[in-house]
Amino acid sequence: MTTTAPSATVAAQASPPQAPDAGSINPFPVKLRLPHAVITAGADACEKWFVDLTLANEDAPWVMELNSEGELELTMPPYEPSDEHEGEFFGELRQWNISRGRPGVATASGGAYRLPNGAIRYPDAAWTHADNLHPRPADPPRARRYCPDFVVEIRSTSQSRPSDLTELLNKMQEYMDNGAKLAWLIDPLERAVRIYRAGAAEPEFLADPETLDGEDVLPGFVFEVRRLIFDLGRSDFP
Repeated sequence: MTTTAPSATVAAQASPPQAPDAGSINPFPVKLRLPHAVITAGADACEKWFVDLTLANEDAPWVMELNSEGELELTMPPYEPSDEHEGEFFGELRQWNISRGRPGVATASGGAYRLPNGAIRYPDAAWTHADNLHPRPADPPRARRYCPDFVVEIRSTSQSRPSDLTELLNKMQEYMDNGAKLAWLIDPLERAVRIYRAGAAEPEFLADPETLDGEDVLPGFVFEVRRLIFDLGRSDFP
């Protein structure tokens, strides 16, 4: 018997919650278990259901990701100055890629990746060497079906709780477990960076670094993290 995944538009009919005011309690992140019919329909059907759901909720005040346990994760979108941080970083990464003759593909926070473990993630920025790119499915829109070589997540002002940091640390480890070669967790709240390298047992912790080096994954890429992120809108941080 064929199992049909329920339509994503059904879930989209619910009234979306409003983004909380700065002084209100932040209800995010939220985890929702997907319907059994969606999970058992297969990876491709599950991905299509998820993509349809995100497209149907483009104006919703949250960011949606799918974890490897079949749970829908809702998190706060980045607000000022966090969105500026993402823009600054992607601009530098994109310019480096162009200056090198486009040796790979760089994506901003809208780039979706289906990792080998089944999770669908939207890293704040990512880059993949051309040799490691997989063909995109012929029926868009779909997530890229591989883990990027290089991944960046930037902790936002809405992720100030210790539990939020734990979620980010788990996500960074997930990228590494699924094939990333280099990953940076940039934390403007702590003015710190955690650098994850393939094969390393633990991430390297850098307190208030001035620059970050792309090492052998992004040769010649140097990002001025202190000037472009830590000192950008610093008065907005506690």
